[in-house]
Amino acid sequence: EAIDNARFICGDYYMLMNVPEIELHCPRDLAFMYVPSHLHHMVFELLKNSLRAVVELYGDESDSYPPIKVVVAEGNEDITVKVSDEGGGIARSAMEHVWQYMYTTAQTPMLDPGFDKSDFKAPLAGFGYGLPLSRLYARYFGGDLKLISMEGYGTDAYLHLSRLSNNEEPLA
Repeated sequence: EAIDNARFICGDYYMLMNVPEIELHCPRDLAFMYVPSHLHHMVFELLKNSLRAVVELYGDESDSYPPIKVVVAEGNEDITVKVSDEGGGIARSAMEHVWQYMYTTAQTPMLDPGFDKSDFKAPLAGFGYGLPLSRLYARYFGGDLKLISMEGYGTDAYLHLSRLSNNEEPLA
């Protein structure tokens, strides 16, 4: 669902007929307990970032884009979701800023004051809370979110989700 939603928003935002493909590599019998809305939010945010990077690097007139790869691996302690793109990467000098709330490289979208909340579509980017909030969700439940980027090539995001039920929620 996160893949379909992210591709839809990307196509709508850039008015694309040819939205970059997202390849999903995931074990068919994978099952684990997690808060569905948090999982959707984290994967959705990572995919939106990757789609934006790819489209902005190759241009919205491109006939073909390199696919974004999503690999899900099942370990004894973690489920790891890796999102890999060839969207040009992030400069090392900017890496420390991506975890700051309100930091964005996109223009902040203006929301129509008269919008109908039932029709509201999520913006592609621009508010600066996608990555910080996603990492917060992951860490709250015993996981983590890491980015490894190669400026001039692309970025790999690693979302680690704890599958151990003996983790205590950090309530203090």
